[in-house]
Formats: sequence, C-alpha cells, structure tokens
Amino acid sequence: MKTFAALKSCVASAACVIALATSASAVELKLLTEDYAPLNFEQGGQIVGLGADQVVEMMSRAGVAYDMELTQWSRAINLAEKKPDTCVFSTTHTAERDPNFQWVEPLAADRTVLVKAKGSDVAVADVAAAAALRTGTQTGDYTVGVLEENGFGKVDLSPTPETTIKKLLAGRIDLMVTSQSFFEASIAAGVEIEEVLVLSETIMSVACSKSTDSAVVASLQAALQSMIDDGTQADIQAKYN
Repeated sequence: MKTFAALKSCVASAACVIALATSASAVELKLLTEDYAPLNFEQGGQIVGLGADQVVEMMSRAGVAYDMELTQWSRAINLAEKKPDTCVFSTTHTAERDPNFQWVEPLAADRTVLVKAKGSDVAVADVAAAAALRTGTQTGDYTVGVLEENGFGKVDLSPTPETTIKKLLAGRIDLMVTSQSFFEASIAAGVEIEEVLVLSETIMSVACSKSTDSAVVASLQAALQSMIDDGTQADIQAKYN
C-alpha cells in the first residue's frame, strides 16, 4: 500500500490518478454542499457551480462513486466532520477548521467582504468601526470565526444566506459578511447590496472527515491537480466568473 509521502509525490501525474482511482473505486462518498452561488447551487434539478462542477469532474477522474446533497450549511459541515466517507464543499480552509478535516484544494481563491444594503446610511471607515454594528451571517459558517477574530460583538445568525440578505434589506441588521463570489452573484441576480470592506483572503476547498480513507482523499487531490494542470479548472472557473 502506498505511503502518504508516496501519494503526495505522484499527485501531479495522470498515472497516479489512475492508480489511486483503482484503490478508491469501492468507496461511495457522501458529498454535502449548500445553496451558495456561484460556488454551488441547484439548476434544472442538478447541483452545479464553480465548486460543484469541479467536484463532479474530480469524482469522475478518480473513479469514486458518490451521492451529492444540497442542504443547510450547519448540517453539512457537522456531518462531514463526524461521519466516515463524507465530505463538504465549497469549504473555506481556516486555521480553526484545519485539524478537523482532510483537505482537497484549491477549488478557488476568494475574499471575505462586509456588505450593506444599497443606499444605506451605514458608513464605516475601518474594521474597528464595523465591529460595533449588527452584522449577520449563517450558523456554522467560517465567517462566524472571522467576525469573532475581528471583535464583532453583535453577530446575528441565520440558517441560510438568503435569510441573512432579507434581514439586511429589511434593516434588521446593518452589515452582512460573506464571500466576494457570493456578493458578486447576488449583484448579478439584482440584489441591491454594496461592498463596504474586505476582511480577509480565503481558499475554497473540499473538506473530508478524518475517518474517510486517506487513499480516497489522495485520489481526489490527484484528480484536482490533473484538472489544474490541463486547464480544466480554469475553464470551469471562467464559466462562472
């Protein structure tokens, strides 16, 4: 059986993808995600998006069977942390989350931003000023930790990003923290919000439970690397940008 070091050394080769796929073929992964365009969303009865399309291609190249489900983020990430053969995407890789999962990355680079309702009189010069305002996000989202790290004391939690946006537009909260990709997708959909500040740079990933077979995770990383090398990842990203 290949050691982890050997698996890492062959990550960029097509032969490695084939070899790892053979050992991974008997496993079926449960893949969990949320409705968070443009990374993951439902369209025509299928889960698609900048992250989802990459994950589907990774599964095909690695020869791994899977079942994909769209659900609330708090449920998705909790199950992926606890259950074997379970992964969640598109997940922000943070220092807090790092030891709790096995990681396949990068799906994309992103930024964490603060937004407000368009035309709102909310005005902040810096993060310290923003930290005093009512700021919304979702239960279990990585942004909860970002807000805590930056001293935000009035954090409002909702089950979905859509609920947070409704609160923002209704004036129930002053700010919303989200990814720039979600912010841009919302603008494109006609949601009247505008960017206030950038809080951090982020990497979006697939996070698999620690009890998921490491050889399977390595096969997914090898598949993703092959997609980066042959330009498939760039093509998928361009489709949604």
